[in-house]
Amino acid sequence: MLKKATFFVIILLVLVHVQGVFALEGTQRAELKNARLVNSFGEAVSQNINTNQQVQVSADVTNRQDTPQTFVYIVQVVNHNKVSQKITWISASLNPHQTLSPAISWSTEKPGTYTAEIYVWDSIKDAVALTPSLEFKITVS
Repeated sequence: MLKKATFFVIILLVLVHVQGVFALEGTQRAELKNARLVNSFGEAVSQNINTNQQVQVSADVTNRQDTPQTFVYIVQVVNHNKVSQKITWISASLNPHQTLSPAISWSTEKPGTYTAEIYVWDSIKDAVALTPSLEFKITVS
């Protein structure tokens, strides 16, 4: 009985130790949430805006790893026909478990319904997603 208990404890210790060895992969490495429009002060604004109103497409990006992570924050705005009206990105780096709220500026002269698509990749060159993408509608009057 003592041999079985000792074997069980050893297996348990190995499993607990091995879990920490594996790094997070794919879209588990970061978290993307709270997609929104903000003004130049970072305050949330309505998703119903006026033509020529300058807004910023923002979301919260969190590094879920125990190591630093560089990333690109990509925003694409498409019109109701899914035609890209703007695509741009910024590069940044997050410390372990740090959260950052990057923002990309956008405005339009044309009323209509638009969709903001947000992506977080490891780089433009490699284009490996760190999170699932987010999107939300914007109505321009």
